[in-house]
Amino acid sequence: MHTVQREFGRIDILVNNAGTSPVLSGMLDIEERLWDSIMNLNLKGLVFLSQAVARIMKEHGGSIINVASIAGYMHEPNVGIYSISKAAVVQATKIMAEEWAKYNIRVNAIAPGHMHTRLGDSIFEAIPEYKKVFLDRVPMKRIGDPDEIVGAMIYLASDASSYVTGTTIVADGGTLTT
Repeated sequence: MHTVQREFGRIDILVNNAGTSPVLSGMLDIEERLWDSIMNLNLKGLVFLSQAVARIMKEHGGSIINVASIAGYMHEPNVGIYSISKAAVVQATKIMAEEWAKYNIRVNAIAPGHMHTRLGDSIFEAIPEYKKVFLDRVPMKRIGDPDEIVGAMIYLASDASSYVTGTTIVADGGTLTT
């Protein structure tokens, strides 16, 4: 962190996009080490990296963008820990936004639906019948492409969203409308 500050003088934008999901299993089968592994990456890393960057941003403001998931708003079969962690990301976004607004630090999130990513596609590979179940829930009847959240990311990173903080933009093909 200090190397970045030394080399560039400041940090204007942070995108917290690290995330993982467990091997598909129900809540009765979750082991503590798996819980810790997912929570450490999906939530703990996000919170403490945001805190470190916010300490630098306090001097000049900035934008922190957290990548959540629609799983934080609805239950996804056999990925309960992931859903819990992403719901916590949405709440952490609101708390950080409120506390850091006085420093002109905006904190927002994007909650994608299923996207063609290594993580997203691995679920369909593990449970092929889930793809049909998923597509039946999506009004747009397709899986999203990561490029389709770029516009929201640019908006939240730019001055065009200078009065936006504590919100989550959902990009899910309409899944949460059903």
